[in-house]
Amino acid sequence: MTDLRVEFVFGEVNDQLKRELNAFWMQHSKRYQEELKSFRAAFDNNQKRMGPLKKPISRQPAAISRDQSGAIDGIVFVVLREMETSLDIGSHAYFQRMYITPASRHPRLANQLFKAFLNGFDRDIEKRDHRAKVLLAENINPGLQKASMRRYFARLGFQMMGGNQLGGEIWVRKLKTRFSF
Repeated sequence: MTDLRVEFVFGEVNDQLKRELNAFWMQHSKRYQEELKSFRAAFDNNQKRMGPLKKPISRQPAAISRDQSGAIDGIVFVVLREMETSLDIGSHAYFQRMYITPASRHPRLANQLFKAFLNGFDRDIEKRDHRAKVLLAENINPGLQKASMRRYFARLGFQMMGGNQLGGEIWVRKLKTRFSF
């Protein structure tokens, strides 16, 4: 694997990047959805689950990776949602998901893409919705539900919250917020 090209793009999507992202999802959304379905089918229903989610308020790309040709081969995106008050995590939260194309999947790329996302998301407080006090990571891939990956998420400041109706583990990480007019 050669030099990785990872970019934090939250709140910075111009027309060119928008076209590239649309092309990426046109090519990979079917595979992404198929993987989600396969992960859901493999889920053990005995886990504690979060309730149904409210409709998303916004969905935005937050970080991308590019292959040697410059094409997008990985993405971290965040979804802002209103939350149930019974969860005791605030009125709103960001949900994070990551997808890397099968040809580009490698632990080094996943690590660098995820860390670039976290560093940028922590740094760009003004671009985030101040109502969201937490970042929730949904680990639906069974490979992410291993002890080593749980330690990895804990080192990055996440705490296990429970499971959801899609079969994923939900991890929560507090966000610094700033309200400004």
